[in-house]
Amino acid sequence: MPAKIDGGIFSGMFSPHDQRAVMSGLGDKFLTDLAWSVRGAREDLAEFRKWQPAWFPSMSRRCLANLIHDRIWARLVAAVDGTPGIETIDREPVREIWISQKYQVRFKRHHPEDKISTYPTAAALEFWAQGSQLPSLEAITLGAGYRWIAQERRVGPAVISYRDGKDNPLWAVELDEPGESADTIGWRPITRPDLPTVDLFDVTRINERDEEGSLS
Repeated sequence: MPAKIDGGIFSGMFSPHDQRAVMSGLGDKFLTDLAWSVRGAREDLAEFRKWQPAWFPSMSRRCLANLIHDRIWARLVAAVDGTPGIETIDREPVREIWISQKYQVRFKRHHPEDKISTYPTAAALEFWAQGSQLPSLEAITLGAGYRWIAQERRVGPAVISYRDGKDNPLWAVELDEPGESADTIGWRPITRPDLPTVDLFDVTRINERDEEGSLS
């Protein structure tokens, strides 16, 4: 697998700050499978509540999160199995999916303001930290999962985020609910005052300037 490195830039126009470029790189197949997996996990949770309604109110947040995570993961692994360019890694405690040997995706519940929870191990903190604000030559790390509606203890829409640290999303998008016959999935960017605005033209100019300097 390619390793994430600090620094480095592409000579082209691509930037991981560009939501459209990243979503295009992930591909319709993965996005659709993710949306269906989140929807399926939501239905699984509803079935669980019907099966044991007395258990649900006393379940800890961690237990509930683990249950939802397992159902999304199981459904998504089955959906992408055999898909060219997609590789799943399930070596506890690490569960992740690689797409096109470029996008390294881990699965997280997204809280308000798109914060996530993780054990503060060195490896986990390194995964979520971006080594540079410039586009990386190697792996682009992303969070994927669902928005958690805490007041209702409910699974919301599927979410993908690009972040610099677990509490610092640089951008986030929500996926539309999947249609019964559609092979593509719509998505919408999350806009909040705390999310940064990235000037992609400035990133491109930095790329060009660095490229010129490397040739001089």
